[in-house]
Amino acid sequence: MAYSRAVFRSVFGRVMTVVMAVLMVAAIGAIAATNDAWGVACLVWTPILAAFLTWAIMWRPHVVVDHDGVEVVNLVSTWHVPWGAIQRIDTKWALELTTEEQRITAFAAPAPSRYGVARVTRDDIRLARESSLVGDAIRPGDSVESISGAAAHVTRTHWEELRDAGELAEGERATRTWHPRIIAALAVLGALALVGQLLH
Repeated sequence: MAYSRAVFRSVFGRVMTVVMAVLMVAAIGAIAATNDAWGVACLVWTPILAAFLTWAIMWRPHVVVDHDGVEVVNLVSTWHVPWGAIQRIDTKWALELTTEEQRITAFAAPAPSRYGVARVTRDDIRLARESSLVGDAIRPGDSVESISGAAAHVTRTHWEELRDAGELAEGERATRTWHPRIIAALAVLGALALVGQLLH
């Protein structure tokens, strides 16, 4: 059973990353204009850390749904979750995949705020998959107008079709891959920012 690949990213996260980058460039300009070379060398790392951290948290994370399963790219690691490993799909706080061993939360697909309840429409309920219904209603995070709901809808559609066709493989497990370069960059920039503040 073949499926089209779908990628989900937070538009809000990308906007915030651009805004933060612009602000941090301005901050670096202000540091350069009001400090000598030593001051710049000490203080420039803090805005660089802030910009990098915003990119790592809000721009880079994403969710990929394809024929092999769901790939969840978060801040410091990536989860690959085969279809057969998924036991439950939820959207209370964000897209969350429950397996036998763990719950995997997608940073890139947060649920809307509590005010999102007002935005749930009849179409959302009509389009809802069986596994997303709570009685006759759905969570705000399951609205297909939200990123969590859109990602959950595509994931549930594929998973339920495989389940109903008896094609979910037994014994599959989610695997986690760490991002050593991201972790190292955060550690180095954090250390430089801290030392710079102490030495200035």
